[in-house]
Formats: sequence, C-alpha cells, structure tokens
Amino acid sequence: MIKNTFKNANNYIFIALLAWILGYVLFFYHITSRQNITYLFLILALLFATYFYVLVHLKKYEEPKNNLLFYISIIFRLLPLASIPFLSDDFYRFIWDGQLLHQYINPFAYTPLQIINGHSEWLAATLWFKKLNSPLYYTVYPPVNQFIFWLSGFAPKNNLHFSVIIMRLCLLAFDIGTLILLKKLLIIKKLKPKLVYVYALNPLVIIEFVGNLHFEVAMLFFTFLAVYLLCKQKNNWSAVSLGLAVCSKLLPLVFIPLMVRQIGWLKTLKYGFIVLATALLLFFPFIHNKQLCFNFIKSLQLYYGTFEFNGSFYQLFKYIGWLYWGYNPITYISKILFFLTFVGFVFCFVKSRNIFEGLFFLVFVHCILSAIVHPWYILPLVAFSPFIPWRFGVVWSALIGLSYFTYKAVPYQESMLVLGVEYFLLFAFIWYEVYCKTAFKIVNK
Repeated sequence: MIKNTFKNANNYIFIALLAWILGYVLFFYHITSRQNITYLFLILALLFATYFYVLVHLKKYEEPKNNLLFYISIIFRLLPLASIPFLSDDFYRFIWDGQLLHQYINPFAYTPLQIINGHSEWLAATLWFKKLNSPLYYTVYPPVNQFIFWLSGFAPKNNLHFSVIIMRLCLLAFDIGTLILLKKLLIIKKLKPKLVYVYALNPLVIIEFVGNLHFEVAMLFFTFLAVYLLCKQKNNWSAVSLGLAVCSKLLPLVFIPLMVRQIGWLKTLKYGFIVLATALLLFFPFIHNKQLCFNFIKSLQLYYGTFEFNGSFYQLFKYIGWLYWGYNPITYISKILFFLTFVGFVFCFVKSRNIFEGLFFLVFVHCILSAIVHPWYILPLVAFSPFIPWRFGVVWSALIGLSYFTYKAVPYQESMLVLGVEYFLLFAFIWYEVYCKTAFKIVNK
C-alpha cells in the first residue's frame, strides 16, 4: 500500500521532504539562540528553497487519494512540539497572563512590575518575570488568547515545557482547522485544492505559528470560518466567527466593510453589530470599567507609538526626520502612517473585486505602513494568496526572514542595509507582477 502510494507520487516531492524534515529538526532543536544568525539563515534558505521548488512543480504533482502531502504538512507542524521557542520571547508573557488568571487576577488591571512590587513572591519565582519583554505594560492580548493562556496555567508549577506544549496543541488545532477550511473554500471558489499547499507547506507559517506560538493563526481560523459560513449563507454565525477573530487580534474589525459587496448595506450593518456584540461580550469580563479600558488603550498606544521593527515607509519617514529635524519624530510619523493606512483601507474597500482580494490588500496595507512588521504579521498574506493571482505575499514570507538579522547582537540594532535589501527585492517583485503582467509560476489556477 505504502509502496504503491510512493510509486504513484512524483519522486521529487518526497526527496524534498527529507530536506524539509532535516531543516526543521535542526531549526527547532539545534539552534538555541537567535543570535546564531548565520546558522539560522542557512536553514531558512534550505527550507524556502525546498518550498519554492515543490510549489513550482506542484502543477505536475498527482496527489494520492489519501492526501498524503496534506498529512505530511500536519506532521511538519508536530515537529516543534517539544521545543522551546527561541525567536520570540512573547510566550513568557502568555504564561504570565495565564497564571494570573488562575489566581483570579485580571491581567488588564496590573502591569507585571506592579504585581512584583506587590510582594507576590509566588509570581516572581514561578513566572519567569526577568524574561518578560514588557514588564511595564498592561497586557494587550484579547480574550481568545487569554483563554488559551489560562489553559496553559494547568501545567505543573514551574514546568515551562508543559505550558508551551498546551499552547502549542491549541494553536496546532487552529492551524489544522485553517488547512481544512482553506481546502473547502478552494473547492467552493472552483480553484485547484492543491493550492492549499501555498499555505500548508510555507516554512514561515510552521516556524512562527506552531513553532513560536503566535496567535494570528487563531485570527486566521476564525476569519476563514466566517468566510466559509458566509458562502453557506449563514450570515449571523459568520458574524459571530468574525467577532471571535477580533477577540484573537483586533485587525479583523477592518474586514467588516468588505461584506457590503457580499450581502449589501443593510445586512452588513446587522453583520457588524453582531461582530461588535460578540467582541464586547467576550471582552467584558476583562475590561468592564474606565480604568481597565484606559489601561488597554494606553498599552496599545505605547506599543504603536514607541516601538519599531522592520518598518518600510516608517524607516523612510524616520530618515527624513533625522535629515531635516535631527531627531526621530515617531509621534508625528505614527499619525501620518495612520492617515495613509486609513486612505489605503478605503481604496481596498472600493477597488477589491472579491472578499479574498480585499482581505489580502487590507493586511498588506496594514503591514507595509506599520512601524512594526514582525515576520508573523504578514502570514495572513500567505493564507489569502491561494485565492488571488498575486504571489508577492508568498515571496515576502521568504524575504522577511532577513529581519531576524536584528537579533544578531544585544542590544538589538536594525541594519538599514539588510532592511533595504528586503524591501527592494519585495517592491521589485511587486513591480514585476503588476507591470510585467505575469504572476510568478506557483501552481496556476
């Protein structure tokens, strides 16, 4: 049976699997620090070279009836199960919030520093306070995330691995759900089901979602579920699902106007009301007075008005600020970028020809005009790519790995040369797709 399966499949696909498995094992279990940038880049190059090779040849690939490649993509997601994330330290805050919830402490009410100064010795000993990257900030993680943090709190005391595994299994469930919905939606839209592998086999998806525990995967699952239910004309349940997406990350709030072309103005108003009602209902146990609301907004403002990482237009405006005024006017730049983002969103609402094109370009505008563009922020572009003719989102998922170069030294320092290479190549490819009228040859419709 297995012999016949391999005989019927193209040999190069399975040869590539060996390179993938080797790369992921080395990545998750042999790199212990993000400062080891040379080793990191070599493995990423191996993983992405294999990924693009397979995608280019998927046109010739006849998948066995048992969907072997689909299950292999799930196996890839199981490979990091016992590893500890090293590219991001956000997961320490996840565990912190989860333990607070188990002590009936609202994580939106106190900063970690306030908790420590309150002489809560059990927290200082148990929750890795010194490893938190934002001890002065109130949490900004929405209710769906907080629920999973709470689940991680069932791990035995001080057992970091167990807490990580609990969160990883939850995110794995979301990711598998996304794969299933992707395949169903491709069939509904009369596209080739094998396009699912644009997302399923993407190395950055595997590394950042299940590997590094980033909750955009939950947002994607609920967003795709909302679209699927909309296709089934279950508008109310679709709105509830999008509300859950908002409770995973706030960005899906801007998706609501896209529904106008799908269901009309009046139904969109009702749809939006249900989305907001769902979100408010889930946020209420955490944010139910002015002070808690102020805490949440304050942390969001500090995050978006103070931090910077891998921004494109932001870095351009920052350079102009230093050139003409002699300092970084980040406060003013943030306002300019907010205005440009709003204009870009309106343009997306007006010009998008279908819901997936709208979703794709809304996320792209948000990322390209943001001061903070972590690698996992752009992964929705990879997820939406199978439904549109553009492939620059997929290419960006490979290029954005260059941003890891920032971690080469401590304190972290961005290299403008590396940043310039990333965005030059990205915009060059966008120009190629738009003006040369030829999409990259990755699994045609």
